[in-house]
Amino acid sequence: MDIGVLCAKRLDLIDQLEAGVLTKEAFILENYKILEPYENVNVRVDSVEEGILKYHYFNTKAKKMMLDADELEFRAPHQCSKLKNMAYDWYVKKDQVTLQLIGMVEANAMKAYFIHMNSRCLEGQIFEIDFLEHDRVVLHSKDRRILHKLKVAGCFNEERKASKIQSYVNTKIY
Repeated sequence: MDIGVLCAKRLDLIDQLEAGVLTKEAFILENYKILEPYENVNVRVDSVEEGILKYHYFNTKAKKMMLDADELEFRAPHQCSKLKNMAYDWYVKKDQVTLQLIGMVEANAMKAYFIHMNSRCLEGQIFEIDFLEHDRVVLHSKDRRILHKLKVAGCFNEERKASKIQSYVNTKIY
């Protein structure tokens, strides 16, 4: 992975999303095109920048699988279920990377909190980690191990807040 090039492409796509040039689905698909050539990406993280890209990689792979699964929901339920399981595996890898990332960053360089969700089922489940010293890096999870680690580090605020990317996280696409 060429970290510098991928970081620049990631930020460019975020700019396009924020400017309204890309929809959430188009944003995911464009990210997938950029990351698709990379195979056998492992979860080991040696730097914050590498961790951000690996989080982005695994998260994008998961979201693309969920989009593909959604298309097959009624036509091929068995295949849909298989794709969703693959997506969950990608999400697990994303959370493994997140655990390493929060171990690499000082607690005072992060803020974490539950975010407001339009979905009743997700309200109080999804939390955001804002990496204060890194350009537009907010990670999301509902992994309880990560939550525990953030609380122990003293950077988790129990008060629910709007996400820094509120409209993105609350736009349902699958």
